[in-house]
Amino acid sequence: MTPEELDRQLRTLSDHERLYREGAAPAPEQRRFVDVGGRQVMLSRFHAGKPGTFGIPSAFIRAKRHSRFRNYPLHMHDFVELAYMYGGHCLEVVNDGILDVAKGQVLLVDSDTVHTIQPLSEDDILVNVQIDKRYFDTSFFSRFDSDSIVTSFFVRSISKGAAHDSFILFPSQESRRLPLFMNELLCEAFDPSPRSEEMADALLTLVLAELVNVCEQNASSGTAPIASPALDVLRYIEANFRTCTLSGCARELGMSTSYITKMLRSECGQTFKELVQKQRIMVAERLIAGGTSSIADVASEVGYQNMSYFYKIFERECGMLPGAWRQHCLEQAQNR
Repeated sequence: MTPEELDRQLRTLSDHERLYREGAAPAPEQRRFVDVGGRQVMLSRFHAGKPGTFGIPSAFIRAKRHSRFRNYPLHMHDFVELAYMYGGHCLEVVNDGILDVAKGQVLLVDSDTVHTIQPLSEDDILVNVQIDKRYFDTSFFSRFDSDSIVTSFFVRSISKGAAHDSFILFPSQESRRLPLFMNELLCEAFDPSPRSEEMADALLTLVLAELVNVCEQNASSGTAPIASPALDVLRYIEANFRTCTLSGCARELGMSTSYITKMLRSECGQTFKELVQKQRIMVAERLIAGGTSSIADVASEVGYQNMSYFYKIFERECGMLPGAWRQHCLEQAQNR
C-alpha cells in the first residue's frame, strides 16, 4: 500500500459512517459498563488485530480508524491508546477536561482513564493505535537510553500511558518524521506484510522515539506538552543539577517545597534529592564512558566533592563502580 492509497482508504466513508451521517444511532454496545463516580462508563478490552480488519496481526498492537459522525459514550479501556490526528481536528473529553487535538498531534491516554470524543466531521481523520500494556517490558526501556531525566520521565510516562491526569497531548504538528512513521505503521495495518509484527514493532518504536524527541525539542523552546507541572521541576534539575537545592527550586518556580516533594513522589516516585543524584550520575556515566577525564574530575564536574560519596552513589545507580563502568563501556565498543 502506498501513502496515496492509505489516504484514500482513510477518507472513504464506511457503510456505518454513511448511516451515522444521516442521523442513525449506533447499534447497542455489547460491552460491559461499570460505575465510575456515579456515571456509567463503557469498558473496552484489548483484542489482538487480525489481517483484513484494519489491525496489525500482533499480540500487542492494534490500529483502527475512529468512526466519524458518531456519538461515543464515556468509556475507558485496559490498554494504552495512542490517538493520532491524521487530518482535521477533534475535541476529546478526558477526565472532564476538553482537549482540541489538531492535525499531526498525538494524544496518549492511559488505561482506566474515563474519556470520550465529540462527533467527527468528514474531514476529521483520527486513528487509534491500541497498545497492550504487556508491550512495555524491559526491552522497551532499553531502546531509550539517555542522560536526561526529562527524557526518562517521558519514556516512563509513555510506558504508563500518562504523565498527569492519565494523558499527554504532544504538540507534534510540526514534526517532519512523525507523519512518515505513522503512515508506514498504518499502511502495515491496512495491508500487512509477511513480517508485519516485526515491522509494526519497529515502526511503533520510531513513533514513540519521535514523541520523546518532540518533548525534548519543545522543552528547550519553552513549549511543553500538556502534562505534569513536575516537568518544570525536572527541567530545573537538568539545568542546575550541579548545585541545585529544593529550596532554590521552589523559589525559582514559585512553588512550596512541600508541594514539590509531594508532586515528585506522586509523578516520579522519587524525592528531589534522588532525582538530582540520578541526573548527576546519568551525566557522569556518559563522561566516564566516552572520555579520558579522571574519575575525580568527572565527580567534580557533576557536583561531587566527596569521592567516597560519589563512588557510593554511582554504584547504587549504575550497579558497578566508576572504573568498572569505564572498562565495561570500552569492552562493548571493542566488540561492536
